[in-house]
Amino acid sequence: MPSRQEQIAVVLERLLANTGSDVTGVAAVSMDGIVLVSRLSADVNEDRLGAVAATMMGVTRRVSGELRIGAAEEIIMKAREGLFMVFPIGEQNLLAVHMRQGANLGLVRLEARETSAAISRVL
Repeated sequence: MPSRQEQIAVVLERLLANTGSDVTGVAAVSMDGIVLVSRLSADVNEDRLGAVAATMMGVTRRVSGELRIGAAEEIIMKAREGLFMVFPIGEQNLLAVHMRQGANLGLVRLEARETSAAISRVL
């Protein structure tokens, strides 16, 4: 039977295949910022991406608590040259998705939610 990391890698590969060139990198990350499994381009530092994703989720959880709007379902950052999304995977893990500018956000969001659920089942 494949290890958890191997199973997560398969799920991440499926996300990349289903989104074409829209997604340029994806990673499963713990809330401590430790990357569990990733498929990132060579110019993205895996450790920094993990730390940034965990920090974004931590801050968002505090803000959503203060505003009393419930648990965060996703975080989207749109920048001049791309997008970055973070989705919770249960309470302890995250899915970080790096996209090119002009990506089909609706498609990527659907695929990312399915990916988060699939990784949750593995973990």
